[in-house]
Amino acid sequence: MNMNLLFNMLMFLMSCFMFSYFYKNILLNLIMLEFMMINMFLNMYFTLINLQMNLFFISMFMSISVCESILGLSILVYLIRNSGNDYSMNMNLMLW
Repeated sequence: MNMNLLFNMLMFLMSCFMFSYFYKNILLNLIMLEFMMINMFLNMYFTLINLQMNLFFISMFMSISVCESILGLSILVYLIRNSGNDYSMNMNLMLW
């Protein structure tokens, strides 16, 4: 069980590195954020199973992560309709 936790932590750190590496494209940033959420979900699942606690927190975490992904995709669609691409260098936050 300890190897699963270490592997998930390694995957989380790798997703954090990829999030900082692909900063130019917003779609890839959203994908890396979802990858981080999946890794956090697995870490939480293994921790709660080891502690023999209630898994109610996982359902709340999943509902919040789904809401976050829907919000990110809707902002991405809005950005693509207005500017034509999803590069972060073309985005001027002062005009929003």
